[in-house]
Amino acid sequence: MIHYENFGLAGRKAIPSPEHYIPLLYALALKDKNDPVSFFNDKALLGSLTMTSVMIGGE
Repeated sequence: MIHYENFGLAGRKAIPSPEHYIPLLYALALKDKNDPVSFFNDKALLGSLTMTSVMIGGE
């Protein structure tokens, strides 16, 4: 997961620069084994603008 540049064309398009992806790795490193992970705020606006967010733990 660290070498996101090797994800192929789709990965390079989804992660245009490291500051959009690397913080997620830090958050996932804090996750406990049984913590649920869910996505929210994942609707595209104007065809391509997304602010997909991840919730770790919680309800």
